[in-house]
Amino acid sequence: MDFETFGHQVTLADFPPDVRVTAHPEGHGWTLRAVNTDGTAGLELLLTDGAADMYGEGPAFSAALARLRQAAVAGLPPVQPDGTLRHLVFVRD
Repeated sequence: MDFETFGHQVTLADFPPDVRVTAHPEGHGWTLRAVNTDGTAGLELLLTDGAADMYGEGPAFSAALARLRQAAVAGLPPVQPDGTLRHLVFVRD
């Protein structure tokens, strides 16, 4: 997925205004990060290539962003003491 399309999907997902969402390509998929503006809370979600292949790239990213938005609205978990974020994985069934 290109970053322009990703940015558009983030806009459509309607995250809370204090949450920044970014995408980072990984060897086996994409890590999507939702972090609050002060950096004290956030969540990572790994979208595997298998999930993107199975569901289609656009729908898989949309579903992953919906899950991150749900967490953002409910309240992102605090950053771990070692500075890492809690991590979810979206794989194919």
